[in-house]
Amino acid sequence: MKEVVITADSTCDLPKSIIEKNNIVITPLSILLGEDTFSDGVDVFPKNIYEFVAKTGTLPKTAAVTPAQYFDLFDKITKQGKAIVHISLSSAISSSYQNACLAASDFDDVYVVDSKSLCTAMGLLVLKACDFRAKGFDARKIANRVNSIVPKVSTTFVLDTLEYLHKGGRCSGVAKFSANVLGIRPSIAVDPKTGALDVVKKYRGKMENVYKQYAEDCLKNVGKIDTSRIAVADSGGISGEVLSYTLGLIEGKAKFDEIIRADAGCTISSHCGPKTLAIFYIKK
Repeated sequence: MKEVVITADSTCDLPKSIIEKNNIVITPLSILLGEDTFSDGVDVFPKNIYEFVAKTGTLPKTAAVTPAQYFDLFDKITKQGKAIVHISLSSAISSSYQNACLAASDFDDVYVVDSKSLCTAMGLLVLKACDFRAKGFDARKIANRVNSIVPKVSTTFVLDTLEYLHKGGRCSGVAKFSANVLGIRPSIAVDPKTGALDVVKKYRGKMENVYKQYAEDCLKNVGKIDTSRIAVADSGGISGEVLSYTLGLIEGKAKFDEIIRADAGCTISSHCGPKTLAIFYIKK
């Protein structure tokens, strides 16, 4: 049986230590700051995004991995006699999945999974693929198993502002207007069936309290959560007290085998802005 290589778009936002430990190959999306193009997590980071927005008043643009870039990677790995399972950013918010499929069509042993998710929620699927590889499954079986888990991933996050999503075309003007006028702090969820973003809950009050309420809501039905892993991700600017509270709440609710602390990468930060908090897990 062929050795299986797990590859993933940079939007999986897994910590570098976890990526290295599991030998995951990352395909970086492109970040465009004005006329300059950078690679997500390679030569540009969220702090650069926020500095650019503060200086110019405009958001950076993001670009999917091209079919040619995927082809070159897949070609290099398969020529080594290895098979590939690639986990892609949600097809509802990026063309990366379609581009990966286009490139994969030229190979026999490359399988592409639409995560229908983003950030470290997508990363949880990448790690499931690594788990299945460790069990000795071949590439086709790994892809099938991960595909079956996609609908079980809970992808939610709470925003300090809708400005970034709105400017990026990810949120309606009506939702932005309502949030600004009424002081609403929206919780966004990714539909596990379509991979699209939607406002699922609206919080009010001080942001510090909103973060805590969001965390409590996420863990209300902890008995229905797969306790092998849970992830807490943020896009910067959130107090240590809030993060400590969130992690303590998770530890107190259930015995998770692994709690992942992750920083949102450039692609996610470009669309969500600073002070975004997310709790990701897989349902049983």
